[in-house]
Amino acid sequence: MRASIVAYRVPLIRFIGKRSIPSTLDHSLKAHPEGPGELPSSFAQYRQSAQTHGPLARSSSTSSPAESGAVYLSVADLPKRFHYSQLSEAELENINSGGAFVVF
Repeated sequence: MRASIVAYRVPLIRFIGKRSIPSTLDHSLKAHPEGPGELPSSFAQYRQSAQTHGPLARSSSTSSPAESGAVYLSVADLPKRFHYSQLSEAELENINSGGAFVVF
């Protein structure tokens, strides 16, 4: 019985027309529309300006981003007043219990 049901199954998706590849495709390199607008000439040039979790290029200066006034990429680079505060034992117990046992 089951074999006869499977044999008459018709797919719900219907494709219109035959697949064809356009003959006028442009395969040249282009910058992404949301990117900086221009492609670097080499990978070495890209590494000079790229930043992920800090500068990729090696610099001769030993100053941290916090000292040079650059953009902060990590909480550790920020001044001490912006660091995360330490949690007390009561706060840790409240978090670990899911708030069921509140201690003040």
